[in-house]
Amino acid sequence: MNENTIGQFIAQMRKEKNITQKELARQLHITDKAVSKWERGLSCPDITLLTSIADILGVTTSELLNGARAEAVSPANQNTDSPIDKALFYAERTSKKKMADFLNITAAAFSASLLLAIAVCIICDMAITGHLTWSLYVISSCIFTWLVFFPLVKKGIKGIRLCLVSLSVLIIPFLFVLSRIIGENPFMMPISIRASLFSIVWLWFVYLLFIKLRDKKLYAAAYALLSSIPLSLAINISVSLILGEPVLDAGDLLSCILTLLLAGALLFFAKRKSSAV
Repeated sequence: MNENTIGQFIAQMRKEKNITQKELARQLHITDKAVSKWERGLSCPDITLLTSIADILGVTTSELLNGARAEAVSPANQNTDSPIDKALFYAERTSKKKMADFLNITAAAFSASLLLAIAVCIICDMAITGHLTWSLYVISSCIFTWLVFFPLVKKGIKGIRLCLVSLSVLIIPFLFVLSRIIGENPFMMPISIRASLFSIVWLWFVYLLFIKLRDKKLYAAAYALLSSIPLSLAINISVSLILGEPVLDAGDLLSCILTLLLAGALLFFAKRKSSAV
């Protein structure tokens, strides 16, 4: 197996299909830099990706590994899978099944731990006070946590978007429930709602930023850090308008300085990495 031959073959088939490196990378859920490295002979595709690459490019895995189209075969043998095709298909299916099993176990453990926390708090609360008091905070928080984060635990990275959707939809009802449990507090809902809305907008911005710069994660992380500064400022201004407190204090200034330094360091390493490629 020759990396250069395979890479040249991938590039040739990709161009024949009028597929760009970015489009191929998107279909395989990888970065276009990985595809570029394959085509330059710097690395080979992971074994679990071979059948997917072959399907997208319209070739067999044997042709992909050989780096060339196979000779014409008789019609009787056209639909016969080679041992290599069968082995690679089995390896990919096994890998996906292991990941699915791991995510299922993780999701079950996550759900069980939250249920256990709810049960323990209810028992303790009832034993101490005779009725539900402080345990209501735990119950509502655990339910909210499960509804928001279960898609992420269940589906991994693919569940991030659904996690953000759940958070965006449920955060206001959750805050309302908390305010009812806490009781009369004129400042809780105005402050928490504004801070939550600013934060959700920022989270969506960061999510879209990482999608846009999926092959430049250091740049995305740096820009995300920089964008957290106006987020913090917006929250501070909204709180200041309600409570009449100063917009910035020493802690806020120190936090901004540290954020700028960290973002600058990430940009520095990102540029060094880009120039080294």
